Amino acid sequence: YPNPFNPMTTIAFELAASGRVRIDVFSIDGRRVRTLVDENYGPGRHTAVFDGKDQTGRQVASGTYLYVMQGPGINQTRRMLLVK
Repeated sequence: YPNPFNPMTTIAFELAASGRVRIDVFSIDGRRVRTLVDENYGPGRHTAVFDGKDQTGRQVASGTYLYVMQGPGINQTRRMLLVK
């Protein structure tokens, strides 16, 4: 939330068990834009923030992006819309 967003959005997730979580952001054409999270988390609620920047810190263009979240009990893809 929020979605659509400008300039940032928060991705919330909840884990039932400890484990490694990875969240990658992709452009609509499948190019990886950024890895937001790739670390271990304990059980409970957590958040990650996408600030509209790529892996090198440059602002990305307006448009549709996908985030892929993988972790213990989680395997999902969701759409985000960046509007400038």
